[in-house]
Amino acid sequence: MIVHSSRISTLWLCLLLLSMPAGALAEDTLWDHSVSSEINGLTMTPDGSYILIGGERLRFLAGDGTLLWDESSAACADCSADGHTIARAKGYQIDLFSGEGTVLWQNSLQSECAALALSSDGKRLAVADGPVKVRFYDANGVLKATTDTAGDPDDEDYDPLAQIHEIAFSEKGTYAAVVSSRGLFYYTGAGRKLWAREEGGDGGTAVAVSGSGNEIAAASDAGVRLYNRTGDLLWEEKSRRPITALAISSNGSRVLAGSQDNIVACFDSKTGEALWKFTADGWIRDLAVSENGSRVLAGSMDRQAYLFDGEGNLLGTYTLDGWANHVAISADGTSGVAASPHQVVRLSLTGAATAVVPTTPASSTESHAPTTLSTPVSTTISPTLSTTPLPANMTTPTDADGGEGGGFPLLLLGLLTGAAVVGAGGFRLRGRKRLSVSETGVQNNLSEEMPADEGGQERSAPSDPWDLALDEGDLRETARILSREMTALIKKHSKIHICFTNDAVDACPAERDDLAAFFTMAGRLGYGPEVPEKNEVEALVEMYRSLAGRIESKK
Repeated sequence: MIVHSSRISTLWLCLLLLSMPAGALAEDTLWDHSVSSEINGLTMTPDGSYILIGGERLRFLAGDGTLLWDESSAACADCSADGHTIARAKGYQIDLFSGEGTVLWQNSLQSECAALALSSDGKRLAVADGPVKVRFYDANGVLKATTDTAGDPDDEDYDPLAQIHEIAFSEKGTYAAVVSSRGLFYYTGAGRKLWAREEGGDGGTAVAVSGSGNEIAAASDAGVRLYNRTGDLLWEEKSRRPITALAISSNGSRVLAGSQDNIVACFDSKTGEALWKFTADGWIRDLAVSENGSRVLAGSMDRQAYLFDGEGNLLGTYTLDGWANHVAISADGTSGVAASPHQVVRLSLTGAATAVVPTTPASSTESHAPTTLSTPVSTTISPTLSTTPLPANMTTPTDADGGEGGGFPLLLLGLLTGAAVVGAGGFRLRGRKRLSVSETGVQNNLSEEMPADEGGQERSAPSDPWDLALDEGDLRETARILSREMTALIKKHSKIHICFTNDAVDACPAERDDLAAFFTMAGRLGYGPEVPEKNEVEALVEMYRSLAGRIESKK
């Protein structure tokens, strides 16, 4: 009798699932909220009572997912810890709302807002007015101070082309940190400048401040730095790939960093020692940490949100319908939210603790000094099928002579191992197929599903224009082809004559920011001085597919 291989793998998988601890593959989601427009921000109050969604629509939800109210677009948004105050920037305007959606006050900006932050008590608001200026307001909308992060025009280090990337307050707005391409700036909550740091010449991309304001973490393309409240550099961690996500626990004990090489790393804030690391299957897009560092939530481009405990054990994974761009976690670490471009999911983090998969303890294999965030991790955990250790009652028995016992346990162990290999491979293949359908709108059938031609030969599935270059390892050409294909696609669907990249970006206003990021990345990989890496080009392919699907859906 011949048994089809898929049935065998299904049998193996069933045995594997039966052997796992309860909850090992469970995804405890309480509710999900779909948004037709693009999501560009996510905030949850520390007690989990309210969720704020930013993007083409500003939406304010109750903790149970009920939509309380919504407003027109929000380029930047934030809310207070009690959910009673919400700040929103829209074009050249800044608004402050009550928790019921009533406008408390409005102010005009000279340029489009680049970033904003609202203090936890709702009494301080810092807004990046354009690329270099920061305006500090009180709760009544009174402008307290305006600062210019470009520097003094008479100084040699003046940089009018600098760009503010992020603003963060300490608890109750006592201090505010601003990070830009020029460096890190630290102010009082009312806008009085305390110090600035521009060492290293690598600018900055993200910033996080502890509750007391005594610890300030700054990220850049080169790594992570931690400063104290007086501006002293406490430690520095280099990275060979840009840092894409940053978080610090409110008590200041843990610093979390995510990077383009798919790694989440946790550092001890006192020593800078890397306590643990984890490798996902995609760039880390966002990080959130509970108040004491006992729970960490990470969002990745592989469409997974990962939950860890304070020691780096993987407690659970949650699958979204697209890149997990944003995550947030409650102060006690018992609940969280994650968002893809069009979906917000409320997560129950208490039931996930039954599945414990240890990550790589960085401190046991390397010293702090030579550590980089791209140091290879000895074990990569698949987000689709966790390599959960066998329960204690399924370990291989030992006979009286000290040798290993044979028989059924070894057979079962072999079946489980085979199931993990075959099942994970099958899941990954089907996952990629779903990605092709959902994000590009084009069915990418497997070759075995293609009809035969007249001669009885099976026809292969049509390949993408960049497949040959990617398969041959010509990564620069792959990036160039992707850029040309995107330009051609936009020209076809917009009916607009495209001469320059800016024309392509302007032709798709709804995708403007993402297209600008795509073309910037494609240009760097295709023509930049550094040789691109395969994972970068593969990420560019996924960006193309996601954007192409959105553009084609608007026919």
